Amino acid sequence: MTERIRVPERSCIACRKKLPMEDLLRFVCSPDAELLVDYRHKLPGRGAYTCCSTACFERALEINAFARALKCSELKSSCNAAPVHVILQQLQTQILAKVISLLGMARKSGVAVSGQQAIVIALRRSGNVAWVLMADDMSASGADKLLRQLETRKVRVLRGLDKEVLTQALGGGERSAVLLWKGSLAQALERELQRYIDVMGES
Repeated sequence: MTERIRVPERSCIACRKKLPMEDLLRFVCSPDAELLVDYRHKLPGRGAYTCCSTACFERALEINAFARALKCSELKSSCNAAPVHVILQQLQTQILAKVISLLGMARKSGVAVSGQQAIVIALRRSGNVAWVLMADDMSASGADKLLRQLETRKVRVLRGLDKEVLTQALGGGERSAVLLWKGSLAQALERELQRYIDVMGES
């Protein structure tokens, strides 16, 4: 009999919903009594969790839930002095860093194919494609050609990053598109990309 793996859960300090830790945002209190986003759940110290939404973060501030959860009496004034847009900027930066890290892992492990010509060749050779991410600032002519190939093969298209970010993550010259083979890395990347897009829309 296969033993079920227990997934750690925590409750949102605003709405009290219980979710897996990886689906929640973690916050910590710095030595200077500043509220910090700990997106990768790696910073030391006691953590407080909210849903990945502006509404829950704002509600937690309103009811002073961070100070109680983190047992930091100085946080009351610090939290009220930290505008939501500052926290969102922290969050954007940390999610983007994770996206770049995952793209780098995908390249190194051979589950990512970048460059328009290489993607077209990969599409012809295999149907095991999760999706293709096209840069928002990809040239119109290049985007049209690639989209025709993707539509023919019914491959999903993701957006949300620009060429500069893709090039930083994948290296080897300017990159405007990347294909991911199906698997856990593709799933993780899609989730982080969606979070990044959601947070960008709230800022």
